[in-house]
Amino acid sequence: MHRYLLGRAKHVARLRRWSIPFDTRSLSSTPTPSPRDDLPSAADVVVIGGGSIGASTLYHLGRLGVNAILLEKDRMTAGTTWHSAGLLWRLRPSDVDIQLIRHTRDLAKSLEAETGISTGWVENGGLFTANNHERLSEYHRLATLGKYFDIPAQVLSPSDTKALYPLMNVSDLKGALYSPGDGTIDPSGWVAALTKGARQLGAKAYEHTRVQAILTTGDD
Repeated sequence: MHRYLLGRAKHVARLRRWSIPFDTRSLSSTPTPSPRDDLPSAADVVVIGGGSIGASTLYHLGRLGVNAILLEKDRMTAGTTWHSAGLLWRLRPSDVDIQLIRHTRDLAKSLEAETGISTGWVENGGLFTANNHERLSEYHRLATLGKYFDIPAQVLSPSDTKALYPLMNVSDLKGALYSPGDGTIDPSGWVAALTKGARQLGAKAYEHTRVQAILTTGDD
């Protein structure tokens, strides 16, 4: 996530775009950047990084009507996003995390209708396993927290867990937390849908565009 930086910027004329596609460029070579005419001269917000967080930020800024652009030095999802597991399990210790993941889940289910691109959403449930009593106590707390946020969840015994997942070895299991409404997404499809949705809202995303410097002016 450290690759992503959201900041206000008024001038992006110094930005340059690679003329050589990412997949044909040698990692040991340094291509010479060439100016492009399609970059805007100004934007209210510049998002750096075309992964899940960057694409989501661009999309939501577009929803707010903000003049925003995204710059990705390679291709969208070229960093860690493309090989992530894509788990959307909502029960977390932090209230903020729960609300963020719940919103992401809702958006993953509706974005295809908006953009025509599948996010790969599969509602296959989320299962947290515990092999000690301390962890199981934490899962009881999360289940209670789930009731507050209207997220169906239940703590299972080892035998109940075995009945749900017959192939699982539960010999060292103390219990599990199961949330049937959780699921997974395809990270690449998710970013593609967000990017298209952002463009439909007037935002812009540029691949093969390396940021050379971040300059700040005006009041602190």
